[in-house]
Amino acid sequence: MSAIFEEGSALRELTRENEKLRKIVDVLMKRVERSTDAQGNAFSLFQAAIILESTVRERTAELQSLNDRLSDEIEERRAIEAALQVAKAQAERANAGKTEFLAAASHDLMQPLNVARLFVDAIAERPLDGPTAQMLERVARSLESAEGLLRTLLEMSRLDAGALRAELTDFALEPLLHHLASEYGLAAEERGLRLRVVPCDAVVHSDRGLFERIVRNLLSNALRYTERGGILVGVRKRGDCARVEVWDTGPGIPAQSLGDIFREFHRLASPNRGEDRSPGMGLGLAIVDRIAPLIGATVDVRSREGRGSVFSVTVALAAGEAAPAASADRAGEAFRGRTVLIVDDDGAALDGMRRILRGWGIDAIAARSVDDAVRFSLGRCELPAAILADYHLLDGATGFDAIDAVRASFACAKIPAIVISGDPSEATRRRAAQRGFGYLAKPLRVERLRSLLAHMLSAA
Repeated sequence: MSAIFEEGSALRELTRENEKLRKIVDVLMKRVERSTDAQGNAFSLFQAAIILESTVRERTAELQSLNDRLSDEIEERRAIEAALQVAKAQAERANAGKTEFLAAASHDLMQPLNVARLFVDAIAERPLDGPTAQMLERVARSLESAEGLLRTLLEMSRLDAGALRAELTDFALEPLLHHLASEYGLAAEERGLRLRVVPCDAVVHSDRGLFERIVRNLLSNALRYTERGGILVGVRKRGDCARVEVWDTGPGIPAQSLGDIFREFHRLASPNRGEDRSPGMGLGLAIVDRIAPLIGATVDVRSREGRGSVFSVTVALAAGEAAPAASADRAGEAFRGRTVLIVDDDGAALDGMRRILRGWGIDAIAARSVDDAVRFSLGRCELPAAILADYHLLDGATGFDAIDAVRASFACAKIPAIVISGDPSEATRRRAAQRGFGYLAKPLRVERLRSLLAHMLSAA
């Protein structure tokens, strides 16, 4: 019995020992597992650190390479910008040089044309037989073409250089439009076209000379492209603006070309109606487009192929009324029995001008220098009714000097005076205006001289 009891006790003791060993083994296994996990995490961290360091080195190298490339590009851009600045400065100097050359040479370029124009106009006022009149008309046309070409080139140069400045005044549109209509009317009749101007009473605020240039170019363009029918010039008032419209019955302009016609040297095909028809240079509308912003005007065009075109220029209406232009009869009354002193160092121009004035009933006295003008003044008691002085005179003197000397000789600062110049610079025109002088550009147009001189003599 006791033996059984002892065996049972030993079995329980073994069971407890076995349980204790199992617990110890479990504890030891857990420690081993924890130790293994700890070592595994450390190794993973070590591997991650190595990978990160490699990535950082690669990214650093890439950033350095990118930075080097950016530095090279910056240096290259700086070099390009410097080269562009040099090129721009050279272009500006070249453009300024071109403008200065044209300004300096314009007098020499315009003077022969001016002399020829004066003699042609003087001859045209005499009775001529049919063939002679036709030949003279052809000469006049050739001179007009040469003048137009030279004036256009000079004008483009001034526009490119920003040297053209507007002088805004109030003036009536109807006299200007009728003057242009009479000027272009003969050319229209010769081509079997009718040119008509609708009467208007609009007075606008703009630069008269530049506005006339725009309308003149639009009329010239209409004549060039119209083969049959006619041209109509009218004015519409819209609010505080006036819109001058030039309608033609030409071939019209394709819709895809409307955006191109104001570009330089862009010309559409025009009908060929004989040797007298010039194809033009493709600069007329380009000049219109550039002048318009200078005088606060806008230019528009509407056209239908086969039906014609309408070009319009819109300017501001004036607040007041403009002085009416002198009529031909009033001009004749103002001229008769008057003495006008002409100062010009070009003998041919002097002779041509004298013939023109004498044809108007004016006693024209010629002087070739400031000293000659002063000698004339000292030798006469009668004041000249007006002084016409070329701007460029001998020995660097100017028309301003001649006018001042003559006025001083007579102790009279109110003798009307007109300066005539082939210089395209606006400075001369502005100086003349500041001094109260009239101004006419070469080549001289006789009708403008007649109108301005009549106005000054009537107002004196």
